[in-house]
Amino acid sequence: MFNIAPAELLLVGIVALLVIGPERLPSTIKTVSLWVGRFRRSFYKVKNEIERELNADEIRRQLHNEAVMEDLESAKSQMSQLAKDTEKSIGKIVSSDDLDPGAAKPKADDNEEDTPEEKTVLGDIQELSKEIEESATEIKQQLYGSGTNPKLGKPSDKVESD
Repeated sequence: MFNIAPAELLLVGIVALLVIGPERLPSTIKTVSLWVGRFRRSFYKVKNEIERELNADEIRRQLHNEAVMEDLESAKSQMSQLAKDTEKSIGKIVSSDDLDPGAAKPKADDNEEDTPEEKTVLGDIQELSKEIEESATEIKQQLYGSGTNPKLGKPSDKVESD
């Protein structure tokens, strides 16, 4: 803490012996050491209280992030359930007696090609599911960053690409 050499400490002891006197020196040293101990204890109490408060803020932030991730997972599961329900209802419509899947569609010209890849409801739902997964991944990256606790001091395992 203080950069005091043994010779300097001996000099302070001799001066204290001369100023205070040999009768009162032991009680003075005892009193000074009690005050230093009290100061240290109060300093460490304040330091621990500040660290505890900082940790509490970090825990609150992490709990909030986890709640957001749970909401995203819930939305994802609802979307997948909706996709399954839609697929079942489309399957019922296709297998009904009113629909003739073998009927040909009228064309204006025989040389004319079909439109480039018509989208189905199932395809739209799959695209939407992929978008939700991508946004969930982006949100996880924003909320958790590298995924390591900076207070622990562990380096993140990042692979550098050439």
